[in-house]
Amino acid sequence: MDVVLKDQVIPETGLLTLSFQETVSINISAAEAQRRVSRFVHWEISSQMHGETPTLVLGQRAGWQVPIHLTFPSFGDVGCVGEIVVDAETGELHAPPDLIAEIKRRAQDLAARFTSPAKNRS
Repeated sequence: MDVVLKDQVIPETGLLTLSFQETVSINISAAEAQRRVSRFVHWEISSQMHGETPTLVLGQRAGWQVPIHLTFPSFGDVGCVGEIVVDAETGELHAPPDLIAEIKRRAQDLAARFTSPAKNRS
């Protein structure tokens, strides 16, 4: 299991002592979170995107952080364009409009590297 530390002061070097005990209700598996994100991005953003292997993130709520990858038939997987978090207890996706817009922007930037510019026919 991975634990992601966010919004914590972490020393550049030296010892870091972590000690915690938390009980988390996981009703949604990693595989189910990945499927939900894949369906969502496929239908709501682009059929050229899918969810990759999630990481469990412990914060105020436990959630599966699912990377979103862009693929092209002729190139395969070309890279990560963002992440969507799935609540591990309820299965709710955290995908506000500003996040969706950022994922689309990143996908367009990445796609531009793999597509040739249209030829100007005058």
